[in-house]
Amino acid sequence: MSPIRLLGVYAAPMKRRLSSLFRIFTILLLMVSIWTAYMNVFSDDAALRARTNELARKRAGCGDTCKVSGIHGNRGMFEERLEYDIEGPGAGHYVVVCRRAYVIAGDYVCE
Repeated sequence: MSPIRLLGVYAAPMKRRLSSLFRIFTILLLMVSIWTAYMNVFSDDAALRARTNELARKRAGCGDTCKVSGIHGNRGMFEERLEYDIEGPGAGHYVVVCRRAYVIAGDYVCE
């Protein structure tokens, strides 16, 4: 049997295997993307906002005595950025950025 004819015999099964592997990979990638979007964008972040509020007040050096006059937040798949405008002692504009230890899971680390 010639090498060209031999390639023709194995080409169709190989093509089907590669096609099914690519389909499985694409479905897994879609599922991971949906899960990441849910965990980082659509899930409840009330506890994280409370932590960032404490951190901003701590940076301002006023604790519970200062008044937060404005909050602006951006939430994405890779980080959550909250900006606080604080009045009173330690007045100013404070930015707190939180990222997960891993993109999909893990606790947020705020700085």
